[in-house]
Amino acid sequence: MKNALKFLLFLGIGVALVYLIVRKITPAEWEQIKDAARHANYFWVGAALFISVLSHILRAMRWQLLIEPIDKKPNLINTFCAVILGYMASYGLPRIGEYFKTVVLSRYGKVSFAALVGTVIVERAIDTLLLFLLFVLMVIMNLNSKVYTIVKTKATAFLSDKWASYSHINPLIYAAIAVILIAGAWFLYKKRDHLFGFAKKFIGNFIGGIKSVAHLKRPLLFWVYSVGIWILYLLIVYVGFFCLEETSHLTLSDALIVLIFGTVGVIVPTPGGMGAYQYLVKSVLVSVLLISSSNAFTFAWIMWGSQLVLIVFLGLVSLILLPIINKDDKTGVHTVENI
Repeated sequence: MKNALKFLLFLGIGVALVYLIVRKITPAEWEQIKDAARHANYFWVGAALFISVLSHILRAMRWQLLIEPIDKKPNLINTFCAVILGYMASYGLPRIGEYFKTVVLSRYGKVSFAALVGTVIVERAIDTLLLFLLFVLMVIMNLNSKVYTIVKTKATAFLSDKWASYSHINPLIYAAIAVILIAGAWFLYKKRDHLFGFAKKFIGNFIGGIKSVAHLKRPLLFWVYSVGIWILYLLIVYVGFFCLEETSHLTLSDALIVLIFGTVGVIVPTPGGMGAYQYLVKSVLVSVLLISSSNAFTFAWIMWGSQLVLIVFLGLVSLILLPIINKDDKTGVHTVENI
C-alpha cells in the first residue's frame, strides 16, 4: 500500500507537469505537432536508440569493474539485464531502480547484496561528478555566446515581470510570506543537527566513492568507461536532433545544453522523469536554442517516448532471458578470463 501510494504521488506529479506543458497548446499548435511527428525521420531515432543500448552495455561493463575487487565477477549478460531492469523499475517508482538492479544481480549473479549497494553509491558519486563537470563545460562554452545573452535577457525580463506583478500585493500577503519564511528558518535551525549529519554523510559517501576508484584493479579503464557513457549520452541527443528538420542544424554544443537540462529532468522524482524531462527540454529548446514550440514539444516527447519503449522492450526480454540463461548455471558467475 505504501509503495502504491508513492507511485500514485509521483505519477500525479508527472501528470501535473505534463498538464502544465499541454494546457496552453492551441489547436493550431496541435496540428503543427502532429505534422512534425508524422514527418519526423525515425531512422535517426533508431540510431539514437542503438547508441543508447551501447551506453547501457558500457554501464554494465563499468559495474563489472566495481564488483571485481570485492566479489566474483558476474557475467556481462546478467549485469546488463540487471541494469535494464533497474531502469524499467524507475519508470514505475522513482529511485527504486538502483535498489532493484542490485536485487536482480545479487540473485542471478550470486553477488553479495551488501557489496552491490556499495558499488551503486560509487556509481552515483562518479556520475554526479561528471555531470557537474559537464555543466561547467557547458557554462564555459556558452559564456560569450548568444546563448548566454539570451538566457540573461530572458531571466532579467522574467524577474522584472514577476516583481511588477507582485508589487501591488496586499501588505497582509507580504506579512504572511514573512511569517512563512521565519517559520521555515526556525524549522531549519531546529533541525540543523539532522541536516548537518545528512549533508556530512552525503559528502562523505561522495568523496569516498571517488576515492574508492583508485583501489580498483583497472582504474584507468573505469574512467574510460565513465567518460564514454556520458559521451554516448551526448551523442544520443545530437543524433536525435536529425529526426526533425528544424532541430537538424543544432550542434554538439547545443546537444550538451539539452543533455544537462534533460538529465536534471530525469532526476526529478516522477516515473522516468515524466513531465519534468519534457518541460525542461522543451523550455531550453524554445528559450535558448530558438526552436519553435511545436517542434520542441515533438522532439522532447519523441526522445522520451522512444527511450521508454526501448527500456520496456529490453526489460521484458531480460525478465524472460535471465531465468533461461541461469537455469543450469549454479554459480551465475564467470572468471575474468572467460568474459
